Amino acid sequence: MEGLDVFVGLMEGVNLGAASLAGFPSLKVLPFHGELGFHGVSVFQQESRNESMVVTLLDTDLRGKVTKAQEKLGRSIHIGYPFLQEAKVVKVSDELFDYVLPEQGPPQPVAIPHGPQEISNWKKKADRIENTYSRRLGMVIGDVESLVHVEMLLGLKKTEDGATIKEYGTIPGMETDYATQAIVDEVINEDRRFIEKAALPIEQEFPEGSRAFFLGDYAYGRPLEVISHADGKATVWVLTSKTPEREFGREIAYRSEQTTPYTPSFAVARMLNLNPLVLSKLTSSFSVQSSGLRLNLGLNLKFEAKKLKVLGYSRKGDTGWEYSQKAIDLIAQYMIKFPEFIAGIMRNPKGDIYEDKNFYPEEIAKEKMKEIGAWLKSIESKSFEKVPLEAAQLDSDVVGLIEKAADEALANGPPPEPKKLKGVPRSALLKPSDAEQRVGNQKFYLGDRVVYVQDSGRVPIGQRGTVVGLTRTSRTTLLDIVFDTTFMSGTTLGERCSPFRGSTVPMTSVLNLSEKQVIAWSPAGLAKNPQQAAQPLTMQQPRYGAPLGPGGYGQLVPAANPGPLRGSFRGAVAGHPNGSTRGGGRGGRGGFDNNLNGNSNGTPHTQTLPFNLRGGRGGGFAPRGQAGFVPRGRGGAANGRGFAPVDNTDPLEGVVQNNPNFKPKSYTNAPPPPQLDAPRGGRGRGGPRGDFRGGRGGRGPRGRGRGRLGENQPPQVQQQAQ
Repeated sequence: MEGLDVFVGLMEGVNLGAASLAGFPSLKVLPFHGELGFHGVSVFQQESRNESMVVTLLDTDLRGKVTKAQEKLGRSIHIGYPFLQEAKVVKVSDELFDYVLPEQGPPQPVAIPHGPQEISNWKKKADRIENTYSRRLGMVIGDVESLVHVEMLLGLKKTEDGATIKEYGTIPGMETDYATQAIVDEVINEDRRFIEKAALPIEQEFPEGSRAFFLGDYAYGRPLEVISHADGKATVWVLTSKTPEREFGREIAYRSEQTTPYTPSFAVARMLNLNPLVLSKLTSSFSVQSSGLRLNLGLNLKFEAKKLKVLGYSRKGDTGWEYSQKAIDLIAQYMIKFPEFIAGIMRNPKGDIYEDKNFYPEEIAKEKMKEIGAWLKSIESKSFEKVPLEAAQLDSDVVGLIEKAADEALANGPPPEPKKLKGVPRSALLKPSDAEQRVGNQKFYLGDRVVYVQDSGRVPIGQRGTVVGLTRTSRTTLLDIVFDTTFMSGTTLGERCSPFRGSTVPMTSVLNLSEKQVIAWSPAGLAKNPQQAAQPLTMQQPRYGAPLGPGGYGQLVPAANPGPLRGSFRGAVAGHPNGSTRGGGRGGRGGFDNNLNGNSNGTPHTQTLPFNLRGGRGGGFAPRGQAGFVPRGRGGAANGRGFAPVDNTDPLEGVVQNNPNFKPKSYTNAPPPPQLDAPRGGRGRGGPRGDFRGGRGGRGPRGRGRGRLGENQPPQVQQQAQ
């Protein structure tokens, strides 16, 4: 310190207040006023009795308007004042409406009205937010007039062209609704870890000699080295193998699931002849008082309050707790060794406090409790591996089989050989430093083969392994992986694998080899998996349905041709091939009323029609239009062109306007069926009384009475008439 002076205070240029670096909270990012007052702030479940420093936000009436909130739609903001976090506004709401941006068209907010229940829920949410700020945080933000609904910043994502963009989404368990007046539009110093960047030329991002991983269909996940560039693409050396890698992990995991099924708790209780409450007490922690001490004499196979299960023994499914065969054998062994103890619990299954005298005579009760405790120590029930309920993990026996299979594959497999590939695009190259941004959306299952592709962490880069456990957190999914070879910082995964072969890593650090989800398709791969072209819309019909499209027009797609009609037209409309229909004249009581023109002549229609039919109010049928809509007649028959009028207007005006090549065609001209030549019955329109009655028509002649059974009718018709 000779010749130097100590500087007391802050150095020049330090960022304070609103200019604080990302992660440092400051009240000064919003205008506020603070003063001492009796506010009743509740921090430890009791309101404060003395004065508190109360922060009051200023200008909340202006900043809290819904019009101000609508300006933030689709933009990034910062929520959680004063502990700021970046988010993106996806919806704005007030008491009466939700406001969102349309998917197409000008970016003008679209108002969606609230129902009565939504209005009530919105008021409750606004009051809760205001009360939380006031009573919990000692902050007065004023009346909440509008809310912003956000998606949180998840991180950066690397696009296929090399650009880095922000990715937003919903984080489970995190609030998504915030008061408009308590959000911050912009900050002076953004978080340097999450800054979007434009794509660099491939020569700069992947210079000669750089190493990466290959994401092509061929040699997926293999390491490579860049040797040259040409036309925005790279030439690389990539390690390949002549034989595909064997997927032994999933085979072993599936086999273990089949050989060790889990049984629901009610079935286990019935199997062991136990009360379900007794089974629940035995499999959890069970306290018994003995000589002033509280002893835990349960098997500790489940922990409901802590949301934990014991690996290989218990799990919680949709129907409740389930137990493996190992757990069932352990419970049965407990019952055989200490039947008096189990019988004592059965006598009082709903009890809360148990003493040793409830199970054994007083003179031997203490010794019996010690004997039960010694047996529980011998089976090491307290050392069972406890994992979260949502975790999916394989036990040590299965992990041992996976290790053995990996050793065999490593010993017997051919060594990889380098191969030169030309014209490799940027999207097929995975830089280790970009792994978190490119492989974060993968899905994993037990038994998946993976390769470690990150250039940081405890695992050597390029190490291959098998997933033996998954644990989901609010931010990411952690994978328990047993690797093919040992490494210095490896673990035993809680005594489930050999030393130095296991590690728990985030899912963003490995590449799934069993399911190629980040694959960059080659031209051959694209030829094998062509994308189906979307079928364009043919027309928009005015006054059809709800206003789905711009200007209140419904967007329609062509309807598929139905199959041949084997029954009546009414069945075709209702979706039943052998049903009936309405639309003919009222007719007599005999025959089948299926004629398009309203006549009841007993002729079922068998022609294949390229539309569905719906009965008009008059005597005709309105065919399903060429664009998938169903015009309905307003009276009388069809207009002779195969179309019934809509709202007393000619539908062909809109059809021809959108499709000049359209030519109307009538579908009412059908050949008579051969049944017409069959002899008729007596009076009436012929045949037995049918079940198919036409609607009220304007053209069909009225029948003259009930027909009698003809002599030459088919057997099914005669049976129906009887």
